[in-house]
Amino acid sequence: MRTNKALSNFIFIVFSFIVIVLISPILSIVLGILFALVYRDKANNISKKISSYPLQIGIVLLGLTISLDSLMPIVKNYFIWVSFFVIFSFFICFLIGKWVGLDNKLILLLSSGSAICGATAMAVVAPLIKAKAETLMISLAIIFTLNTIAIILFPFFGTYLNMSDYEFGIFSALAIHDTGSVVGSALQFSNNSVESAASLKILRTLWLIPLIIFFNLKFNSINAKKSFPMFILFFILAVIYSNLINLSYEVIEYLKILSKIFISYGIFSIGLQSGKLDLSDIKPKPFMIATSVWIIVVPVAYLISIN
Repeated sequence: MRTNKALSNFIFIVFSFIVIVLISPILSIVLGILFALVYRDKANNISKKISSYPLQIGIVLLGLTISLDSLMPIVKNYFIWVSFFVIFSFFICFLIGKWVGLDNKLILLLSSGSAICGATAMAVVAPLIKAKAETLMISLAIIFTLNTIAIILFPFFGTYLNMSDYEFGIFSALAIHDTGSVVGSALQFSNNSVESAASLKILRTLWLIPLIIFFNLKFNSINAKKSFPMFILFFILAVIYSNLINLSYEVIEYLKILSKIFISYGIFSIGLQSGKLDLSDIKPKPFMIATSVWIIVVPVAYLISIN
């Protein structure tokens, strides 16, 4: 028993070192999944302790490196497009789910996750609509699978389609569900695409506010006040703070490196969380619906990004 524990600790340390040094989102999530497959209980315990904090810290640090001169054009040029994309994605998923007779609460979870920010949106919505734990886990397993595919394949698609750093950042922010997977995919494509990806993804995630208000009113929930992910607010404050004090070029470069390390480790943590999910829980019908919606919205995201 002690030998097995010592070995798992050693492997975890080695994997963590590789993730921090190489800063490769694809390698990070693969190592996280591999560790969870071999040491499921330990991966569950570790992911429970560290949760999504490394990723959130990395995104907030990234906020310190973003200038308002580059952020405001993104907000100005894409606010309408993001709003259209969120509403379009939500209702496409909702209508297809209704058409095939999927459970109502599963439809709402998948629609929220597909439209706004994946697991975060579903975790926020689940208590508001009083969804069962099993329903939430099915939704999380589906979105986790799609996000893993996106981190691995989308950078290759971006390269094949000759997308610029800016275009791929916009594309990944719209086409990928979770914030961590968006930033991870952008980081895998290029260092420069991360800024536009994170900025637009935060703008998309802000749609959680009207979603929380709507579900709170519809289902008479009392959980809304504790639901909104606070790292989004800290990201916005970080952008404002860094622009007020005018950080030096050297400090910004160090912050970018530190941000990448935390984001990479956050992606590794996402891989560890696969130990919480039983992929055998994924039923064909909801998985096919989520995949069909993705197939519909990904080309839309691409057209918006090159517009």
